[in-house]
Amino acid sequence: MKVTEKKTTETRRNEIICASLKIIEKKGLDNLNVADIAAEIDLVPSAIYRHFGGKDEIIDSLIDFVDRSLQANAACVAGSGGDAVEKLALLYKLHTDFLKTQPAIPQIIFSLLAGNKNPQLKKRLISVIAAYAAQVRNILAAGQPDGEIAPAIDPAAAAMLFVGMIQPLIILNQAGDDPADAFKQAMWAVYVRGIKN
Repeated sequence: MKVTEKKTTETRRNEIICASLKIIEKKGLDNLNVADIAAEIDLVPSAIYRHFGGKDEIIDSLIDFVDRSLQANAACVAGSGGDAVEKLALLYKLHTDFLKTQPAIPQIIFSLLAGNKNPQLKKRLISVIAAYAAQVRNILAAGQPDGEIAPAIDPAAAAMLFVGMIQPLIILNQAGDDPADAFKQAMWAVYVRGIKN
């Protein structure tokens, strides 16, 4: 008889999140289910329910994971030196690297935003994206008085463009890394030309 190692709740919840990300990457968010998650980490399905109330609660924790990751990137940028454009360049790199290492995240975002199966989760995800865009807006606005960012630029609109630049890269990643990597730098150069004074 196999004895399952006793793990802390936090460790087990993290395993469930990681397993969920793997499954979403392979099968998509709509095909995520408790049985597959349990099989991925060698548990019985009932063990998953000791840590999560069900699929929606797991997805809610995945949104938390996205939020924590974006906030960690923003905190890293806030603590870095450099002017507004250098901070935005670092944030862009951290953001694109995060999505490259976590290919399930775009699937989660697109699935929740495109559908309306769970308006509560959709609303929560939108608030996470809005909070991130607000941090980008703040970097842009902080660069305007010093003349780093053009005074005519609307920081909120430029922040939404910053966030929106990521979507084409995600689509290109489906075709392989090379096209996305080439466009990543070209798109950044165009963006910088548009915001600089």
